[in-house]
Amino acid sequence: MTPTNGHNWSLILWSRSRVIVCLLSLVISGTVAEAQALSSERGQSNPLARHYKIAIDVDYHAASFTGREVVRVANSGRDEIDSVSFHLYPNVGLGEESELWLTVQRVLIGTRELRFSLKSHGSVVRVQLPTKLPSKQSIELTLEFTGRVPKVQREETSLLAHFLHEVNDAVNDEPQSSDARDIFFASDQATLLGYFYPMLAIKSGLSTEQGLATGVGGVVLSEVADYDVTVRVDEGVTVIASAPGNGHQLAALPGAAARTRTEYVFHGEQLRGFALTLGEKLQAVEKQVGKIRIASWYQEGDQGIGKRMLESAARAVEVYNKAFGEYPSPTLNVIELPLTAGYSGIEFPGMVVLAQAYYIDFNTAEAQRLPQLLREQADVIEAALEFTLAHSLAHQWWGCVVGSDPQRNPWLDEALANYSAAYFYEAAYGKALGAEAIDRQLRATWHAWRMLGGMDQEVDKPAREFHSSIQFAAIVQSKGALMLAALRQELGDDRFFSALRYYYNNHKFQIATPDHLRYALLAAVEDPQAVKDLLQRWLKEKHADEDIGVAELTMSNPPGSKKRTLGRFFGRIGRAAARPF
Repeated sequence: MTPTNGHNWSLILWSRSRVIVCLLSLVISGTVAEAQALSSERGQSNPLARHYKIAIDVDYHAASFTGREVVRVANSGRDEIDSVSFHLYPNVGLGEESELWLTVQRVLIGTRELRFSLKSHGSVVRVQLPTKLPSKQSIELTLEFTGRVPKVQREETSLLAHFLHEVNDAVNDEPQSSDARDIFFASDQATLLGYFYPMLAIKSGLSTEQGLATGVGGVVLSEVADYDVTVRVDEGVTVIASAPGNGHQLAALPGAAARTRTEYVFHGEQLRGFALTLGEKLQAVEKQVGKIRIASWYQEGDQGIGKRMLESAARAVEVYNKAFGEYPSPTLNVIELPLTAGYSGIEFPGMVVLAQAYYIDFNTAEAQRLPQLLREQADVIEAALEFTLAHSLAHQWWGCVVGSDPQRNPWLDEALANYSAAYFYEAAYGKALGAEAIDRQLRATWHAWRMLGGMDQEVDKPAREFHSSIQFAAIVQSKGALMLAALRQELGDDRFFSALRYYYNNHKFQIATPDHLRYALLAAVEDPQAVKDLLQRWLKEKHADEDIGVAELTMSNPPGSKKRTLGRFFGRIGRAAARPF
């Protein structure tokens, strides 16, 4: 799972964030009569539409929960199917001997228990259907599950920990691997439950048996679905979700350990997954942008930065709505949480999580206690936070609304999100700052990678071929985004943004491929050869030093030199857990 799974050096760029987003759906079982009866009984206009009804009971202080989901799955293929698979994303990256964080207890169809087996170190559950499910028929399954939420410690989430982690990543050639604690963790301040339930796996492109690549890039791939989610939790715990909802107090439980509980109910449509954030001291400021209610949630003492993030988020939504198309959901939450080192931001449908480590007011006495090396990076860190936010919000368009395969084609949503973040600066603050964002956020990432000895590679490669977050950020996110800048220059603004709007509006709520974006760009011009040549050159060939330029970076600077030092850029590093896409 990234820094969109990735780990994103766009923070050396200014960190993007990725976890993230995407659900999974398909296949399953029952008889034709059962499927028809279910569809008729519920009066569904589309019996093949995916729907989750989830209820979980959370023990906040024990960092655990029990849950039950009823999920409608469909056989949209041509052939009969005799099994269906679910992803257990919290278990991704665990070893063979590790105790699972998300466990399926029972699977039922009606009252009949079904056999199931674990695959890929417990990250996939395969359910055997009692009878084959014919094409174009749907059925409902019930899954009962439990969860243990792994703890993260304060020392794992500090700004110094983030800084040291990224410096180590820059000089370490070993392939990275990671667990799911970027999207699923508990801390002293809050709990994040990303993709906390069994998620239907998409049949096409599902690497169930091979397992999912972890370490860089996203891993969550999902069809959209409708969600009805009920959460029960102790009174005083705020619950924030991927969809709008409300809470009400329940009657106190009887007995000596009587306690008051609160029940939250959420409903969302055409979401590519579902996430929850729970906390006791989270505070919020809100703003309405058209039909969208944006909320910025922050920890005590961070009100100033929380308000700043709200204003930046509102501007970004306005920019992206105009440039790409309207964001379809009624709510959007930006949340400050203690993410572990290496992750500056994570995206889920309707939710963006930013690392608490970067919520620093450098004018306070507390900030003066930071190491001088970090205090010298104050301007970089402050700007990096806004760029990370802009990148993460762009994934709501590229990754959530328009889906793509983050394992096979990680550049598709990553390059679009990174370029969108740079364009945000131009549209919101003017062309000068837009050009500066291109230089500092995109070119600087590539230059840092080359200064560290990294080699040019093709952008269009699967996620498994990238071994570090800076490599992923330099090749996939930055070189890919600079390709879009070159395409914009070739097409002109009207045709370029018209092509992106066409791509967005024609593939929203679907899973797009590189060919879909290619078609949108080629259709925007009368003579497509120049566009074909640019796509070939940037995606399939290695000309980055020529196209991007030679780095004006040094390890250290003599007095009076105007070259940028590599040390200054380390403060911008941050893997965005671009997981989810």
